[in-house]
Amino acid sequence: MRKGFTLIEMLVVIGIIAILMGAGMAAYSSAARKAQQARAREVVSNVATALSAVYQSEGSFPRRVMAQGSDGEVTPEVAYELAKRKAMSLTYDTDKKKTTGADRCGVLTPWAQDVVKRSSGSGSMDGQKVPSGGTVKDHRVHFAVDTEGRGIVNASVGGESVRVRSSAVAWCCGPDGKMYPYSEGLRHGCSYSWSEQQVVR
Repeated sequence: MRKGFTLIEMLVVIGIIAILMGAGMAAYSSAARKAQQARAREVVSNVATALSAVYQSEGSFPRRVMAQGSDGEVTPEVAYELAKRKAMSLTYDTDKKKTTGADRCGVLTPWAQDVVKRSSGSGSMDGQKVPSGGTVKDHRVHFAVDTEGRGIVNASVGGESVRVRSSAVAWCCGPDGKMYPYSEGLRHGCSYSWSEQQVVR
């Protein structure tokens, strides 16, 4: 005579499936988080490289870049300066002299880029909420450049002064949209274009 599953056996199987699904979801979530962090590091690295490339080719930084000081944001205007010089692959309109599409808010972290890409509107999105925290404006990449030509950048990162050996640096907040001081930033998922070895103590 053929026997069916008992209720206890069924519950055990369901429990095992639930555990496996939970582990799979946790692994997927962790992988997605790491991928977003890698994208953020790539974005800040690209901004710093683009700024340095413009300086190398022109012998000076664009006026809009210099006007930002030691803690500037890559606004649509600054992004346009980099785009028209082909220093970064950003979408822009030469006639209107501005960035367009997903780049219309400037250079953003991956968390905010996803929000802007999903929006079809062409107006300002600075105040739009980012699901992981903060607004689109909070997720704009920051930068500082060597204004004196000494090979040292004086940056103000979340209110903390940092001196870095470079011609240009960039950094951004983590998923929560908050800009922490440099000494705390990595613990909160902030990304920097420089290594610890470049910091002048």
